[in-house]
Amino acid sequence: MALIGLDHWYTAISLAERFTAHPDVELVGIADPDADRLHEVLARGGVSGVSGSADEFLADDSIDLVASFVSTERNPAICVAAAQNGKHILSVKPLARTLDQATEIVQAVRDAGVTFLGAESRGRHSAHQQQLRTWIAEGRFGKLLTASYGMWATLPQGWPGSSDPGWFVDAERTPGGAWIDHSIYQLDQLRWLAGARVAKVSGTVANLKYGDLSVEDYGLALVEFDNGLLAQIEDTWTAVRGGGRTAMNIVGTDGAIAYDALTGRLSLAGDLQPFGGWVHRTPEAMHSGAIDELVATVRGKQDPISTVEDAWDNLAACEAFYQAAKTGTPVTPKRLPAS
Repeated sequence: MALIGLDHWYTAISLAERFTAHPDVELVGIADPDADRLHEVLARGGVSGVSGSADEFLADDSIDLVASFVSTERNPAICVAAAQNGKHILSVKPLARTLDQATEIVQAVRDAGVTFLGAESRGRHSAHQQQLRTWIAEGRFGKLLTASYGMWATLPQGWPGSSDPGWFVDAERTPGGAWIDHSIYQLDQLRWLAGARVAKVSGTVANLKYGDLSVEDYGLALVEFDNGLLAQIEDTWTAVRGGGRTAMNIVGTDGAIAYDALTGRLSLAGDLQPFGGWVHRTPEAMHSGAIDELVATVRGKQDPISTVEDAWDNLAACEAFYQAAKTGTPVTPKRLPAS
């Protein structure tokens, strides 16, 4: 495989390390226009591969998979070219700035018959999400009624240790700011756990702390799903350094799930065994490298846990939110044509 782009370094650097360490993966090379940060990553202990150009890796017949972690506005061209060259794709989130660009990716992936995994869906492989999905599918919490997700984060860094947020706050390079930065993960998780589609979105955005940004530092959404589930999603960049926090609540007719990063505990309530009132426990692993699963998918040994259509739907829900925040009225997300 080859890694193209280090713009979304939060994921790209760890992936380079994981790919290098995996016995069934050869990291052929890394491409990035910034020579300094490229060589910094290549010099990290354990990271293999060589520097090269994106075009070089896209044309290399020996490469099975391309991981694209360029900034969002550059991603469609990389993904379309990868698909046209028969390469499977691990893509930055969101997959594009606009739905028209995302549709071009969908069509290229469909035409080529390659696998596409959006970065926001990698968490589906985590032991935590797998356990939640099993419990929900078993009906342990009854019919899901409401959910709330919150992530109060700090302003992103354009590179580790930098005070410059870089492309993350550039409205010409990304479809939004603080809200989409993390809500796209939460929307994907809820869609997957509930087995439902987003039916309607409303909400608001603001710049509460950083008034000079071209994107929001605060967003709050009310998301209605087609199975009746109502979810509140609040994401910000207003936290102070070291003061970030994540929280999740899912409430059903027969029980509830709660998680708060401040305690690191998963809390469960319900009449069905093994719960019986509130029980507090250490959650399963919250994150997943998903390298084994990615290898198995590329080799055709297991079905993809998500699709390019999932990535399109996630962006569509986010686009609907921003439109709703602008107009002050609820918006139904657009639907991707079947073909």
